[in-house]
Amino acid sequence: MECFETERPVLTLTLYDAKKEKKITADFLIDTGFSGYLISDYEIYSKLNSVELPVTKKYRTVSGVIEVYSSRVFVEYKGTILSTFLESSPYLDYNLIGRELLKNFDLCVYKMRKVCVSLAGNS
Repeated sequence: MECFETERPVLTLTLYDAKKEKKITADFLIDTGFSGYLISDYEIYSKLNSVELPVTKKYRTVSGVIEVYSSRVFVEYKGTILSTFLESSPYLDYNLIGRELLKNFDLCVYKMRKVCVSLAGNS
């Protein structure tokens, strides 16, 4: 398990579109209040949505209900690649990693300043 100091509980992830032709590396805020997989700003999403799903989802947030688009992507963390989903909306300007994807990680956040993480089963 790797531990690091941080100003915010974030993980740096590399995302690939479903065809593995395009990739982006970005910081994703750990958000245990978000029930989904990954959500990103629309600029990132629009570069990686080569396999967009035909349905949208709705999330209730503190600022109201948001409808999001969803696309199949791959996420890489420390050399391990997982298949997952990326969601977004033109109205979003943040990147979050939610509970569905966090299920794949062993994770500890200490006082919001120190994060210890490994992929589950890869300690």
